[in-house]
Amino acid sequence: MPVRSLKFHFYRLLLGVALVLLLAWVTGFWLETLALALLLSAAWLLVNTWRLYRWLTGGRDAPPESLGVWSDIFDRIDALQKQNRKQQERYQSVIREFQSMTDAFPDATLVLDAHDCITWFNDAACSLLGLRVPEDLGQPVTNLLRDPDFANWMAVEGKVQSHFEMASPLDSNVHLSINAVRYREDQRLLIVRDVTDIHNVERIRRDFVANVSHELRTPLTVLLGYLESMQDQCPEDLSPAVERMRDQARQMQNLLNDLLELSRLQTTSHESEDLDVDVPAMLMQLKEQAEELSQGNHDLRFEVDPDLLLRGAATDLESAFRNLINNAIHYTPDGGSIRISWRDTPRGPEFSVTDTGIGIPKRDIPRLTERFYRVGSDRSRHRGGTGLGLSIVKHVLNAHDSRLSIESELGEGSTFTCVFPPGRRVEPENNGFAEEAAPAQ
Repeated sequence: MPVRSLKFHFYRLLLGVALVLLLAWVTGFWLETLALALLLSAAWLLVNTWRLYRWLTGGRDAPPESLGVWSDIFDRIDALQKQNRKQQERYQSVIREFQSMTDAFPDATLVLDAHDCITWFNDAACSLLGLRVPEDLGQPVTNLLRDPDFANWMAVEGKVQSHFEMASPLDSNVHLSINAVRYREDQRLLIVRDVTDIHNVERIRRDFVANVSHELRTPLTVLLGYLESMQDQCPEDLSPAVERMRDQARQMQNLLNDLLELSRLQTTSHESEDLDVDVPAMLMQLKEQAEELSQGNHDLRFEVDPDLLLRGAATDLESAFRNLINNAIHYTPDGGSIRISWRDTPRGPEFSVTDTGIGIPKRDIPRLTERFYRVGSDRSRHRGGTGLGLSIVKHVLNAHDSRLSIESELGEGSTFTCVFPPGRRVEPENNGFAEEAAPAQ
């Protein structure tokens, strides 16, 4: 039925009022006629209101039959209900499509509310994490994944963007990588991926490198010993060949040492090794080694805060600092200057090495910490570089929640800065070296 305009109903109302007035004028009973008209109008209103109520609460599909404006009201409500049902069907179709798509994901996906309670998860979450529907909906995720490290990561994840790795609660041999993505307000999307194959390949790679390095180290040491003993005894025409063989063997030995050091760092747990490290004393030892390596060809300056200690692994820190100092010596021409500083700053303790060496092109700086990446491979090989030194530095700093800052200009030198968090600073009154450093009375 077509919907009539408001003007049409207004004219009908005027016509009805005119008829009532005409009837009252003809009969002469004005009060009685008007009262009867109002009573009939109220009764008609109540009847149609009751019809509307029964229709909306009874679940009937067809609208009630009526006349006038009430017929148009019923038809309009019926049209809105049909439109709403079609909209709901479209929404349900989109939801079903979304659920089918997310259930096909190999990665577990969980939606968390502002209180880290699970509001939704896909089928992969059931197989990877052992979640159940509907028992686990509305439960805090930390109650279902009972790993203290995971709870700590969830507490700081919003402040520090990172990923977390843990064993599956269903199988300790399955390794999971977890990432969190914020969306809307105070809601998070957890994406859990099975990285067991990657973890196993990485473990095999580390074992392979460590085993091969150990197996090659002994014959290489023997070879170097014979070459050094032959150098003074071989004929003069063979001396350059022996010297070159010895240099290449030393290069190989340096590479094996770096591989073993990197393998050790990757397989060592650093959390239990955090101790108060006397960095000033460590740098004094490194200063002697640097002067021996430089052979007086560089201006070495050490600016060390004698009271600044650090919480960390002494062996790993020494390895990182040594690599940075040795790199500066290797890549700084004779007569250049190298400044090593250890100081406290508002952003935390900093160890920096500044040289006046050959510098690094801007395009190569982002890749410097990659394994075996060398700026100008021929130049690096000539200076004895292995391409692993900065990888070792980066690994050590990551284990100490720190970062490496690199500034360089080609031909003007470079500055490598290790920035440690303030929480790793050891206050003088809390360290055990204060009394030892004090002069004897």
